[in-house]
Amino acid sequence: MISNYFQATLRGFMRINPFLKPTAVCCALAAFHTFAWADLIVPVNGVNSLNSGYQSLACTQLSVSGQLNLNTGTLVRIKNSMIQTGGVVNGNSGLLEVNGNWSNSGTFNPGTSTVKFTRLCGVSTINVTGTTDFGNLIIDSADGPLHIVLPPNTNQTVNGTLSFVGNPKDIYIEGGPCSGIRLLEGANSVGQDANVHLAPGVWIGKTPPAGCPGGPPVTGNSNAVPVPATDALGLGLLTALLAALGGGSLLRRKKPRAH
Repeated sequence: MISNYFQATLRGFMRINPFLKPTAVCCALAAFHTFAWADLIVPVNGVNSLNSGYQSLACTQLSVSGQLNLNTGTLVRIKNSMIQTGGVVNGNSGLLEVNGNWSNSGTFNPGTSTVKFTRLCGVSTINVTGTTDFGNLIIDSADGPLHIVLPPNTNQTVNGTLSFVGNPKDIYIEGGPCSGIRLLEGANSVGQDANVHLAPGVWIGKTPPAGCPGGPPVTGNSNAVPVPATDALGLGLLTALLAALGGGSLLRRKKPRAH
C-alpha cells in the first residue's frame, strides 16, 4: 500500500500537470528520494544499512531490535523512534529526524551523526525515554510550540553541537527533577535564548547541579532548622526575663537555712 504522504505528493504533481503519466511521476519522485511505505522494523539479528540518500518514513515508526547503520544516509519523517533492548543504531555521519517520541533501551553509537527533534507529523510533544549520547542534537520547533519531556534523574549527553531553532522559535524543555542535557568536553550550544524555556528541575550545561546524577554532592546539613529572628522589643523582654530568673535563683541560694 502506498503511504498517504506519497499519495498526497503524487496528487500534487498530477494537479500541476494533468498530462503526466502516474508512472513517470513515480519514477521522478523515486529519483529524488525514497519513500518508505510502512514502519521500518529491524528485527533481532537483522542488519539494515542505509544508502547515502534521503528516505522518508512518512510519519510511521522506526523500531530497531537488530542493527541499523545510518552510514551517510538521511532518514526523515520518523514519528516514533524506538531502540529496543539489544538493538544497536550506528549513527555514523547520518541524520535521523524524529517527530514523535524517542525511546532508547539499547545502544546508540553517535559517531558524528545528527538527531533532529521537530514537529512535522502533527505532534507537538516529544517524550524522551532512557539515556542517549548524541553526536549533534537539533531541537526545531518549526512553526509552532515544541515540548521536549526528559525523564527524571537522567542526563542526555551531546558531544557535538546542541542547536535550538524554529520559525518562530518556541521550545519548552520539561521534566525533572534533575532532568538534564549535558554538554560533554568540546561540545557547544547555539540558539539557547529567551525562546527556550526550561521547566523547574531541568538544566542544560557542562556540569549537573549539586545532588543530581554526575553533579557535586550536596554540602551542609540539609536537616538544619533555621533560628527565627528576634526584634529589639522581643530581645529586651527576653533579657529582662533571663535577668529576673537569674536574680530569683541567686536570692534562693543566699536565704539562710532554718535551725
